[in-house]
Amino acid sequence: MNNDQNPLNSCEILIIDDYPDNLRVLAAILSEQGYRVRKAINGKLALATLETQIPDLILLDIQLPDINGYELCRRIKAHPKTDSIPILMISVHDQPEDIVRGFSEGAVDYIKKPFQPEEVIVRVKTQLMIRHLHHQLKSQNQTLFEKNYQLKLEVEQRMQMEDALKEANSKLQKLAFIDSLTGLGNRRYFDDQLPRSWRQMARNKQFISLILCDLDYFKTYNDTYGHPAGDLCLKQVAHAINRAVKRPGDAVFRYGGEEFVIILPETPLDGAIQVTKNIQLEVEQLHLLHTHFSIYRQITLSFGISGQYPNPNTSPTGLVIQADQALYEAKSKGRNTYVVYSFPSHV
Repeated sequence: MNNDQNPLNSCEILIIDDYPDNLRVLAAILSEQGYRVRKAINGKLALATLETQIPDLILLDIQLPDINGYELCRRIKAHPKTDSIPILMISVHDQPEDIVRGFSEGAVDYIKKPFQPEEVIVRVKTQLMIRHLHHQLKSQNQTLFEKNYQLKLEVEQRMQMEDALKEANSKLQKLAFIDSLTGLGNRRYFDDQLPRSWRQMARNKQFISLILCDLDYFKTYNDTYGHPAGDLCLKQVAHAINRAVKRPGDAVFRYGGEEFVIILPETPLDGAIQVTKNIQLEVEQLHLLHTHFSIYRQITLSFGISGQYPNPNTSPTGLVIQADQALYEAKSKGRNTYVVYSFPSHV
């Protein structure tokens, strides 16, 4: 396919990154696709470049020597001349707060270093296609207005659909790693983060612990007080767990339904037990009444704890299975307690 057949191939892309290797790799990936590539090694040079020529898309590194990538994104989006340029953030970080902040400053997507060529190409093509379709729609709308005023309703409906799609796309981006109800990392993010922590602890020869906890009799709570009250309860418990898990390296996730999971790197089992007790205390202080079935007359949690020194050649799936087995045992013992997984003894 030649460039005349596909106008997207002739699009111009501006790469803003102070690291020469990143510029070289990205430029090579994009040039092979037929895109025209310009480069800027800092924020000031990028702003000067935008004064003379407007690209179709920007790849923006968050860490720049002069202007923070978030601030530069904000400036670009604040200027009427450049506010419609789609910006893809580039960073070695992929914490939910980093991703959400990038979206809040106006970015449309997020690419993590080190780059995977296939991912870069797909994300760039997607945003260029969205931009192209947006321009097409805008042009068509203008033509419709000029030809016939009676088509105004159809144009408005098209615009509403576009806004709805943008809103849906924005929500999907935010939900990629964040649980919308509790604000915690979601199951997808947990499944991505646990292997990372596992490999890091294996390299450092450090112990890793995992806590899997579940609200006791939560179905009965929902049936008794209603789902809105149940949602509020989940939010409050999530915040309580977050308060109890204080170290920066620890991470709390909503595992699913009324279950939460906590990754505790560099934490032995006695440390995990202390975190569990802290969570119990925080939840107890919520004073969330639960008068049906629960003998404690308020919301409680059951906990399963597992931990081990990771083997770099194995998967962390066993750690989750062990915590789940311990949680099941805690529930069978009457709930509102914790059980530490014990490896079976061999005769």
